[in-house]
Amino acid sequence: MRVIWIIDNKYRELYGLYDLKKKLLEHKIKLYLFHIPVWKSAIDFVNPHIVVVPNLAKSSCAPIVEYASKKKINVFMHSSEGMFYTDEVQEDKYPIRLIKKINKVLVWSKLDAKFLIKKGFKNKVIVSGSLKFDKKNYINKKQNNKKIKIIGIPTHSRVISGNGPSKNNIPYVIRNWIENHHDKAKVGYLKFEIEYIQCLVNILKVINKNFQVILKASPFENPNIYKITFPEFKIYQGDDIRDFLKKVDVILNVYSSTAVDALKFNIPVISITKFINWDKTVLADKNRGPMAKNGAGILSIQPKNIIELKKLLNKNKEELFRLCKNKNLLKKADELAYTCDTLDIFTNLFLKHQKKVSSKFFNYFMFLKYVAVEIRQFLFRRKRSNKLYKLWSYKDRKLLESFKLQ
Repeated sequence: MRVIWIIDNKYRELYGLYDLKKKLLEHKIKLYLFHIPVWKSAIDFVNPHIVVVPNLAKSSCAPIVEYASKKKINVFMHSSEGMFYTDEVQEDKYPIRLIKKINKVLVWSKLDAKFLIKKGFKNKVIVSGSLKFDKKNYINKKQNNKKIKIIGIPTHSRVISGNGPSKNNIPYVIRNWIENHHDKAKVGYLKFEIEYIQCLVNILKVINKNFQVILKASPFENPNIYKITFPEFKIYQGDDIRDFLKKVDVILNVYSSTAVDALKFNIPVISITKFINWDKTVLADKNRGPMAKNGAGILSIQPKNIIELKKLLNKNKEELFRLCKNKNLLKKADELAYTCDTLDIFTNLFLKHQKKVSSKFFNYFMFLKYVAVEIRQFLFRRKRSNKLYKLWSYKDRKLLESFKLQ
């Protein structure tokens, strides 16, 4: 049996797929990873039994579902990102028209399952969790009762720190948002990026020099911007969030999903959300904004000001983590991203389907078309190339291996 797994963002979705690929191969199931722009030529060439898609967006994977269903190929949907579970978000994430064409929906959370069951898709839903949060990642987690010495900060700037077209023209990005998307909140989020830098400067003024700060830049940002702006900080440039978390005693967060990763590794999380002068358009975003009731932003100790933050940082790690436990944050993190034996769930699911399928052959006539599409993507359409997983890239294959379960 052959399975194609479509990758949207390699830094977000490759966790655990090395292990799954290896485990399935033991059962003569071959797992192929392709990035979205080559999906059609990849399907035509590999002629798979199953295609796994990371989303159902019109501009992304909806055409894949339509095409695969017409060719009688089983389609599984496993979201590339989760952790927001309002009805509005789920209506957008799971369009009913496409769910009807999908064989299985592998969800991160029972909250997703509840929504889909309510819509009448009980037989299609499997609560699988995400390979990133597979329980094997947490077997060796440790909790040390020691003073806070190393503070980890995941960055929240994207546009002003060199992500995408903003490298050359931020005013163009602003106008494009206003005129084409009619989304006032996006401009509000850009204002937040400026406020966020100001907030870090203010925090620096009161943090004792005994603390070391490690800033984790996004893979899509230019780390040199932070090196020049904050020479006092160490800049973590690795791709694996787990390695970053092993280096720190506490996380200062706004509304990044890093809060979920940290809590699952027994690392306390402190929010600096209340230090930001938020734009009203951002505060109005109750689905994904910093005040979203069921988002990752609430998974934290929330000091009212920098003075309270300073007092918290003078506590030891065990005390801070106890505060997190008292707020029931570990349970809430598990509600957003369920930790279970995801690798075995996926493996058993594919094995079950293997018994039902008949033999298929590669369409070698389509191989040259696939190669041509890859070349075209590499030479002429490289805007998103830094997030795409290239099957032929040695660097990407090493990244896949580095993201194996620990």
